[in-house]
Amino acid sequence: MPQPIDPGHNSKRAVLRVVGPCMVAIGLIFVAIGLVSFFSAFGGGGPPKYFWCAFIGLPMTALGGTVCMFAFMGAVGRYGAAETAPVAKDTINYMADGTKGAMRTMATAMGEGLRSGMNAADAGVQRCPSCGESNEANAKFCKSCGVPMAKACGACGEANDPDAKFCDNCGGKLA
Repeated sequence: MPQPIDPGHNSKRAVLRVVGPCMVAIGLIFVAIGLVSFFSAFGGGGPPKYFWCAFIGLPMTALGGTVCMFAFMGAVGRYGAAETAPVAKDTINYMADGTKGAMRTMATAMGEGLRSGMNAADAGVQRCPSCGESNEANAKFCKSCGVPMAKACGACGEANDPDAKFCDNCGGKLA
């Protein structure tokens, strides 16, 4: 297991897990004392003596609840992840199974589009056999080095593609 960022993290979390619930319990006791004192004063017993306890107990309860949130944040997060991960996995697998055909169709369409786009870009261009420069499809000589774009057959004189190894007309080997 990798080293945690703060080596004292576990001890701090243990302290927070004790302090938080204690603060909540003490705060609730103070709130109860303050409210009992307040409502018992309505019975004619004079002004409430311990109503101030409610003003101490309410913030203490809220602060204790906040400390508890930090103390148990990891445990709650792990519980939530453990509860939702199987559902998310099932959903993703279901969606993947249900969309295989559509994804295959999309991939095929994209491949066909890319192939036709690449062929269209090369349709009006031929490369020089000597220097590799792009030339127009109907060019007879390279615009860069002047080399003839077609290879002539030594046997029959037929013009062939620049990259041909054999004559289109007689089948003879080109030089």
